[in-house]
Amino acid sequence: MEIPLFPLHNLVLFPGVSVPLHIFEERYKLMINACIDNDEAFGLVLLRAGADEEREETIHRVGVTARVVNVERLDDGRLNILAEGESRFRILRITGQLPYWKASVSFLEDVGSAASVEPLYETVSTLYRKVFELGAKLGLSEESDVTLPDSPADLSYMIGYVLDIESEEKQKLLEMTTVGERFHVLVLHLKEAIEKLEQRIALKAKVVKIQGNGHLGK
Repeated sequence: MEIPLFPLHNLVLFPGVSVPLHIFEERYKLMINACIDNDEAFGLVLLRAGADEEREETIHRVGVTARVVNVERLDDGRLNILAEGESRFRILRITGQLPYWKASVSFLEDVGSAASVEPLYETVSTLYRKVFELGAKLGLSEESDVTLPDSPADLSYMIGYVLDIESEEKQKLLEMTTVGERFHVLVLHLKEAIEKLEQRIALKAKVVKIQGNGHLGK
């Protein structure tokens, strides 16, 4: 099928994740309005790192279809929208560029059974809850608890989206074709995040102790 494309720097969308977008370019105002009027999805794709402009060779070939679920219309036709990620796709070929990018795509599905990743699901869930708990101690979150998806695939998508890692690393996660593969990579990223957060907490405690002793600045 053919879909319109919305290439962006530094944003990788995952299925089941909602993202706010500000639409201000004329071509994309046209595209989004057409998607709203026809109740159609568009494809959100990442531009390659270092790309100074949108060209066929700077657009990653795997993205996620997104559907507008909320819209706020502003002056000059600008829009604030909330778009929800639906399905992963692979670009087969670029079919047009004017007034906005269009591509023929096929959809990507994970291979393998969900049952085979249950142990990893528990590991990833535990690690993410630890990250969330440490973040709360640093005041990075106002929430006291976190609700995680029951689906292993949905969990891998959600954590892949919220992790503080480079966009190109998120793109690699998006392109993986098994939940198990994504989980293995997420375990490494989550352990690294835990280590960094624990270091920040230890440093914060040290500073507080120094301040309490009245030695700060001496």
